Amino acid sequence: MSTRIGECTMIERLASPFREFGWAAGLLYTIDRILRRVSPELALYVYEIMVQPIQDQPLLPDRLTAQLEIREIRPGDPEIELMPARPDIKELRFAQNAICLGAFQKGKFIGYIWFCFRIYDEDEVRCTFLLTPRDEAVFDFDLYIFPEYRMGLGFMGIWNGASKFLRSRGIKYTFSRLTRFNEASRRAHAHLGWKLVGRAFFLRAWRVEVMGSTIFPYVHISFGLSQRVLMKLSPNVLSGS
Repeated sequence: MSTRIGECTMIERLASPFREFGWAAGLLYTIDRILRRVSPELALYVYEIMVQPIQDQPLLPDRLTAQLEIREIRPGDPEIELMPARPDIKELRFAQNAICLGAFQKGKFIGYIWFCFRIYDEDEVRCTFLLTPRDEAVFDFDLYIFPEYRMGLGFMGIWNGASKFLRSRGIKYTFSRLTRFNEASRRAHAHLGWKLVGRAFFLRAWRVEVMGSTIFPYVHISFGLSQRVLMKLSPNVLSGS
């Protein structure tokens, strides 16, 4: 009896990714899990590259954001230590002139989001995104809400404040890359009017990194940290909607 229960549990675990993500994405997820079990130097990253317009109107009424403050977090601020990203990753972000906006509810730090202007060096894979139009687009990444605040208005509250911050600087579009397996993030961004720009996967095997994408240059092989693929992103998909 226990053997049969164990077999059913194993089948459930194997089938779970396919039910959640569909057959294609479920297969890619399973491949990634297997690779990471074999070695920490093996991984498969599957991304969707998105763009969304910066809305002219607030995303939330003022009465809902009265106790939420959005302000820039700078190098050396104590909030930097509370962010779960590795210290070297945070240093690299500031080194490429990224801006971090923090959200504070009644003075408590509840979350943050990062932006890069004009160009963004991805810190998970060897890819650099070139943003167009040059002075009207940013790349947003690592939007994080601390677990105890995820049931509230944290996500929309951060985006409401960030949109105001970006509008004041003449920004009309923001690009982002979503991990294909993060369904919660995909659902949340759907409320912001995003559109799909393209898809990409990166297969990492020790020093070698292979990319395949629907965005030019479509295929790229890197043999070291200095060999980064350059992807030029355009918001034209929004005008076609």
